[in-house]
Amino acid sequence: MSWNIVGHEWAVDQLRRSILAGSDAHAYIFSGSPGLGKAALALHVAMALNCERGIGDPCQECRACRRIVRGSHPDVRIAGMASQAAAIKADEAARQKELKIATIREWQHDISLRPYEGRRRVLILHDAERLNEESSNAMLKTLEEPPDYATIILVANSTDLLPTIVSRCRVLRLRPLPRRQVVEALVARNIVATDAELLAAWSGGRVGWALAAAAQPEVIAARQEQLSALVELGGHSHNRGTAFRWAEQRAKEYRGGEQEVVFAWLDLWQGWWRDVLLVAAGCPESVINIDRRDDLAHEAARLRIPVIHAFVGRIGTATQQLRENGNPQLVLENLLLHMPTV
Repeated sequence: MSWNIVGHEWAVDQLRRSILAGSDAHAYIFSGSPGLGKAALALHVAMALNCERGIGDPCQECRACRRIVRGSHPDVRIAGMASQAAAIKADEAARQKELKIATIREWQHDISLRPYEGRRRVLILHDAERLNEESSNAMLKTLEEPPDYATIILVANSTDLLPTIVSRCRVLRLRPLPRRQVVEALVARNIVATDAELLAAWSGGRVGWALAAAAQPEVIAARQEQLSALVELGGHSHNRGTAFRWAEQRAKEYRGGEQEVVFAWLDLWQGWWRDVLLVAAGCPESVINIDRRDDLAHEAARLRIPVIHAFVGRIGTATQQLRENGNPQLVLENLLLHMPTV
């Protein structure tokens, strides 16, 4: 096979077999955590349906395959939060939380057009979990009456979509890959083994995230700086001012439209305390932050397991409270007040 997808062999095999047999669905949902490879899989489906050398296995070398990868094929239309943001001012884009009806209508306009030079029109919508009520209803209408020449692929970080939308699509839920498989994929792309081990551990099985991070050293540096700041918060139990200034800054980011940035901080912090819990429970081989084993061991030695476990849960609760429109500064300050102490 020439799909060249790292992992997700079951999904590739299912898609390939159905395309070759002519039993592929008119609409799919590819779901899973960000960075798992959902976008790459969607592009490969578009190539498999339109490759000039034959259907089923994309050659990735013909004119059609290369144009699909570049985003310039006339019969493959891609939309999502990124394309929506590109059409508006930067400060307004930062506040966007949902896929608007205008984005969906523009995307749907292409569905009404027959293929121009390929065998199929392929419509890919990223961030489908961000469809609001109005745009979800518009999407549902399209899925109820799909044209026979089009394939619709909804790419979502969760399956938190209208049940009626989900029921009209073939759903493929992608799962994180084993750490060793991510390491091998990175090494195969000429990344030094020690760096590959570190990125694979940090990735949580998300090979797309690991490959992107490997190509952007600034991402790695920013992560290390953020984690250091979070670890230091625990050292300010007698100086709440420092910790509360951190909460104030994150709350300002959240109110300014940078909600995902704040969620990334909390996810990183929860990962750190999960590692502390694993070390305390005698499972150090499973930690994510493998470059900070000494710090993890120090934290695990000074705290009781129930205390660590409770704080991991509190970070998850804080994340949920923010998603439910809780006051960001109050939520974060309350979290800081419950930081583990000896």
